[in-house]
Amino acid sequence: MDTNTSRPKFGTDGWRGIIGEDFNSLNCYLVANSLFKLSPNLKKVIIGYDTRKLSKEISIKIGNFYADKGIKVILSNCPIPTPAVSFSVRNQSADFGIIITASHNSKIWNGIKIKNKYGQSISEDYASKLTEIISKEIIDLKEFKKFDFFDSKQIQVTDLISEYINSIRKIINLDKIKNSKLSLIVDCMNGTSKSILEKIIGKSEIKINEINNNNDSSFPGVKQPEPIEENLSNLKLKISELKADIGFAFDADSDRVGVIDNKSNYIEAPLTFCIISDHVLGNKKIIKNISTTVSMTSMIDVIARKYNIKCFRTKVGFKYVAPNMEENDSILGGEESGGYSYSKHLLERDGIVSSLLVIEKLISSQIKSSDLVPDLIKKYGRFFYKRSDIVLDNDLLKKYSDFIINYDSKKIIGKKIKSIDRKDGIKINFEDNEWILIRLSGTEPLARIYAESPNKESVNNLILGFIDSFKN
Repeated sequence: MDTNTSRPKFGTDGWRGIIGEDFNSLNCYLVANSLFKLSPNLKKVIIGYDTRKLSKEISIKIGNFYADKGIKVILSNCPIPTPAVSFSVRNQSADFGIIITASHNSKIWNGIKIKNKYGQSISEDYASKLTEIISKEIIDLKEFKKFDFFDSKQIQVTDLISEYINSIRKIINLDKIKNSKLSLIVDCMNGTSKSILEKIIGKSEIKINEINNNNDSSFPGVKQPEPIEENLSNLKLKISELKADIGFAFDADSDRVGVIDNKSNYIEAPLTFCIISDHVLGNKKIIKNISTTVSMTSMIDVIARKYNIKCFRTKVGFKYVAPNMEENDSILGGEESGGYSYSKHLLERDGIVSSLLVIEKLISSQIKSSDLVPDLIKKYGRFFYKRSDIVLDNDLLKKYSDFIINYDSKKIIGKKIKSIDRKDGIKINFEDNEWILIRLSGTEPLARIYAESPNKESVNNLILGFIDSFKN
């Protein structure tokens, strides 16, 4: 046993490590034991896992560990979406949800997500305290060996999918969907979304074909199980081949969704959030506020104005969006990376529910999926959105950091500045609905640059002009 392995460092969205190196039984023991020490009054824990190597094994080990301490453990009987665990925590009044998953990371990674009693990500303060305990924990070898013994006899293994599905059925227009005769292609990306849409919809006129639904932990054919355009070429081909109406792809733990229309075009994630918002506010007539990040498209603000609601902006990350939704009674929450929340279900990302809201939108509007984006543009105007990640050496990192903290001028790259927002990094707003946002990654030596403009050439020039200004 290597006790010198790098110890887990928790963020609000969990911890991830390379399987066999950082992600191993010892580190998972440290996480479970440290969580117990931080919350000694633990009474009930829900545990789920995805389709990755070691996910089921580690979930059983953690379950045994807690059961041995007199804690009631409910373990999923199969790989399960993270939002299903979030729902079960809240629905069954558990103290925590633990999910063994590395979300959209590549096959060499695995990790642990922790959800609080509301099914939401743990707070930054709690994550920091957990990391501190993990870093100082003295390993009890006898207790660790007991943890490492693979046995599942002590744990209540339960179907957690059914109650999650039953809840979703209550918040969507199932009758309309059942009778729609739509043809769907679902790319499960060999993750936890296998058969779930089919189970929710049940026997119907709708046709659902799944691809990559073998629960293969090697995630063949993609760098990582992330529903971004570069990973969805097979989904595009299948839509074209079967002349399907729409396609959905879910990441490994199903909290994010990517959408491909009937012409095999990828719908950008910020526009998907606008499609969902336009549907919930317009077709479903639920007139409540929206919460989203500072990096989301400005189209969402135009939508909010139309329905006379407020659009609240947070720092980037759903850990900020979910509390904002609760504080401001928001019906929807979204981030530009494809994670959306519908508060009638959960104050947490859920790719499955998001896909069903898009299906509802298609049926209610009686349009083809290839008309979803043109319909938005017709209603709310055209917005060109782009993001670029720039690798930084030490000198550039300092330059970017100084710029974000200290920049206070009236012009940049030859353009007059309208306002500056420092909610997260620095967001510079120009006239004519143009803006650029610069943030530093918290985990990598990267600058993330986002820009938006009503003009396609201009959005490219904003980013290139800004990057070039640092070369001098």
